Amino acid sequence: MKSVYDDWTGNVIQEADLRSFDPEAVRAVRATYVSEHPEDRDTVAAMDDGEFLSKVGILKRGKVTVAAMILLGKVSEKILPPSICVRWRLLDIDGSVVESRTIGGSMVLAIRKVVSIISNSTVRIDDGGEQVFVSTYRVASLTEAMFNALQHQDYTMGGTIDVIERENESVTVVSKGSFPDVQPESFVKGQNQTMASRNSYLIKVMTEIGLVTNSAAGIRNLYMSQMHKHFPLPRYNVTDDSVSVTFPGRREGSVARALDIRRDIDVQDILDLDRLDSGRYLSDKRMESLISRGLVTVYDGVPCINLDYTDPSSRFSKGSDYDAVIQLLSENGSVTRSDVVGILKLRDRKGLTDEQLAVKATNLLQNMRKDGKIVKTDGSTRSARYVLC
Repeated sequence: MKSVYDDWTGNVIQEADLRSFDPEAVRAVRATYVSEHPEDRDTVAAMDDGEFLSKVGILKRGKVTVAAMILLGKVSEKILPPSICVRWRLLDIDGSVVESRTIGGSMVLAIRKVVSIISNSTVRIDDGGEQVFVSTYRVASLTEAMFNALQHQDYTMGGTIDVIERENESVTVVSKGSFPDVQPESFVKGQNQTMASRNSYLIKVMTEIGLVTNSAAGIRNLYMSQMHKHFPLPRYNVTDDSVSVTFPGRREGSVARALDIRRDIDVQDILDLDRLDSGRYLSDKRMESLISRGLVTVYDGVPCINLDYTDPSSRFSKGSDYDAVIQLLSENGSVTRSDVVGILKLRDRKGLTDEQLAVKATNLLQNMRKDGKIVKTDGSTRSARYVLC
């Protein structure tokens, strides 16, 4: 058996030539390359297939490579093992196989065919008070996950990509081989930007064409897509001999709801909330940060994602600045100048600086004192606390 990192994909296949390629696959690769490199459109259009495929590295010194056959080979060719294919299965709610298909030949075409088979409805989400529609599964994410499997899997273990669709529930992409000794979500935060060098020739070719992104940005894209759609995050399962990623097909759970109602959650927050929601470890420092900003509430010692939240910008958006400060006073009992600056910042539509907002807050408080609405209880101008008369 070959070593895991023995790059078989760069080997030349002497018995193959351009006639071994599926013409539709070649056209698809040309279109992908041009979409990624529009400046080369005219140059590529003037090239014949041999010249173009040599340019992007699919051919090696004009000879057909294993990578070329994986990406472009005809179904009728018997050069590569038949185990190099995409196998799709549809399971019902009990886990029984309802339907299955195995698609071989050009993996560029096979992956796109399987993506088109998967049931993909639209879902309405609340995006900052606006109702928008998103796809249950982002086509680009499914395609990227399968291309990631194609480029990184261990071909000494067969080469089959399994796609398991659970009816109205999820889609899972499974490939053979190990994964770097890091957490997949670390790529989302930019902590790891390189992957292992297995199939380096195939990876280089797919990157040059534009089928995949380099520097593991593809994994980040999978997470960011789910966040953007307000869906549960992808689930990776890594064993000694396989890697799978599951895309939830149901918009449910506390994280999805938190994304609906909060506009102040960054990527790290979402990853943290997902860890909390799935019962995984979260450091005390990160937990304290979430609690301090109202993203997490503790009930009887149990931290829970806080879904009882109203955006302060909407609570204090009505009426004048004067009215907003009166409302804040009635809710809190007292305010400082910094509290008033915070409210003015939420209401600001002119892009005032912090210094300008501080001056505006001072003037507003002075006017309210003159009107007999508030009194100063203690402290200097900056630290003074004001209450309603």
